[in-house]
Amino acid sequence: MLLEALFSPRRVAVVGYSDRAGSLGHVLATNLADFPGEVVPVRGGESLRDVDGEIDLAVVSVPAPAVPDVAADAAAKGVAAMVVLSGGFAEVGPDGADLQARLVAQAGPVRVVGPNCFGIQNCDLPLNASMATGLPSGGGGISLVSQSGAYGMAIRTLAVDERTRFAKILAPGNTCDVTIAELLGELSADPATRTLCFLLESLADGRAFVATARRTGREKPVIVAKTGRSAAGARAAASHTAALASSENVWRGVFAQAGVVEVSSGQELLDVARALDGQPRPAGDRVAVITNSGGVGVELCDLLADEGLVVPALSAPLQETIRAMLPAFASPVNPVDVTPVWSRFAELYPAITDLLARSGEVDVVVPVLLQRAAMDAATAEGLRDAVAGLRADGVDVPVAVCWVAPRDARPNADLLQESGVPCFDWPARTARALGHAQRWARSRERPLPAVRAVEPAAAPPPLDPAAAATFLARFGVPTASSTTCATPDAAVAAATSFPAVVKIAEAAHRTELGGVRVGLGTAEEVRAAAVELLPHGPVLVQPLLAGVEVAVGALRDPVFGPVVMVGLGGIWIEVLADVAFALAPLDRADARALLGRLRGSALLTGARGAEPVDLDALADVVVGAGDALVAADDVTGIDLNPVLATPSAAVAVDWKVT
Repeated sequence: MLLEALFSPRRVAVVGYSDRAGSLGHVLATNLADFPGEVVPVRGGESLRDVDGEIDLAVVSVPAPAVPDVAADAAAKGVAAMVVLSGGFAEVGPDGADLQARLVAQAGPVRVVGPNCFGIQNCDLPLNASMATGLPSGGGGISLVSQSGAYGMAIRTLAVDERTRFAKILAPGNTCDVTIAELLGELSADPATRTLCFLLESLADGRAFVATARRTGREKPVIVAKTGRSAAGARAAASHTAALASSENVWRGVFAQAGVVEVSSGQELLDVARALDGQPRPAGDRVAVITNSGGVGVELCDLLADEGLVVPALSAPLQETIRAMLPAFASPVNPVDVTPVWSRFAELYPAITDLLARSGEVDVVVPVLLQRAAMDAATAEGLRDAVAGLRADGVDVPVAVCWVAPRDARPNADLLQESGVPCFDWPARTARALGHAQRWARSRERPLPAVRAVEPAAAPPPLDPAAAATFLARFGVPTASSTTCATPDAAVAAATSFPAVVKIAEAAHRTELGGVRVGLGTAEEVRAAAVELLPHGPVLVQPLLAGVEVAVGALRDPVFGPVVMVGLGGIWIEVLADVAFALAPLDRADARALLGRLRGSALLTGARGAEPVDLDALADVVVGAGDALVAADDVTGIDLNPVLATPSAAVAVDWKVT
């Protein structure tokens, strides 16, 4: 099993072992000093073939040109896996890519992590087969896969500073063999891993990753920080990992569909991991806040609302119970403001936390520890004991501390975090972490869609609207009744109802050419429009339809393959940029969820007294567009813009199949 060879080897060979202080070979040897198995040194001029006995894992730090020969030696020796820290491969250009291809070819059955990677760590064994000095504390359920080696090395600092415990850490480098999706699958089956974190610059196997994440995320959160979202970031990621970058919107949409928790930074990644690992999952969106500062409490409430969480007023009986505990001028409403009654912090914070968690009225409790409350060790100890009592009694309401305190109060935060109560610096980090945690818990409620097969189909001839309409109809996508006309007389004959529409048949840049005439009320107006537009090619004649304008599209993404897009705005879609993406094929429930992610989705559900559109009919158009793309390998894109959605139907009035 790959996971066992990488993280639980019995014998580890260090290829490039050195006694020279400061060399990478010496760093590796030093880092492996606590490894409970056997470390086998392979120095310059020596070969893995000459090592006595079996080798489970080879850790390689020789110069890049020598690595393919090491891979051949590992294959001949029967080594299960090798981790290549050496750089100078695909990340540096074509010559390096050729060298990387030789490495893969000569490794044969040996599984390769890297090259150009930071290494691997098993915090529980312990195993530090990496260039980082020191391991994070073990005994935690967080495993991290980071395409940034620097983050991998910085994790120990975070683990020390915030008392975070980890299970496994791996930097996959150029992923020449072992892929990100494969690592996700392996770690999801690892009993020691409860929370999976990924810091990604690229994905060569995006579709497989998402499929695995969708299954894994039912029980274990999959949290991803995607770097390279900006143009400059994408260039840096490509040069660093020699991989294609995908559109930020596509990544966001596909991850949302799969229940992946996507965050915007490495710090946020680890905040969310701390909120979820070792804590009960939030059962709902109701948050209770306990504070001794009205201003900070109000700020936190606003930020929680931004995350879709609510801070509900407590029931009258619960308020009365809390009021009896508080000073006369305090507030029991929510936030519960205990006021600066310093002498009673150690009593009030734990007691109110316990009461709120047991009340059944809230799903998360957030004590805000500021200044004197944070400086008071007795308050921290009381909260620690209160949370321990809740867990002992089976009360599964998470408790997370919002920490706003001076540096010299940090030992009290350490005490809480070592006991499994996460502390987040300042309200913004607290709210973001809890918002992500709640959204992940909610995503688990959606049933996994059944795997659907789509029958192959032939693509329609290019630039043929009638053939494209027939093709789309096979997949349940209705198009407006249209007649292609090459003469003014034919256009007049085709206009069987008024008002009518005449448009240039070729959809590309039709609007920019002024190639659409709408609201034509007579045959004479149809003829005039046809005369004006026919110099640009054949025209389509259609009845004039009305409805909410929705754009539906499908395209082949370089990372995720077939994806569908929905958006609002018709010809203004690029300006409004209200779009969402998902993997195809998808089912009706996924399509409805996709439509619900649009900022303007209220336009579809009856905004300002309007009648709601037929969401099932619109969702079926989305499903059909995705199915059509999946079915026909020669189709690279489908544009249905606009689709007019009404209370009884959804019909594409413009369509293009490329």
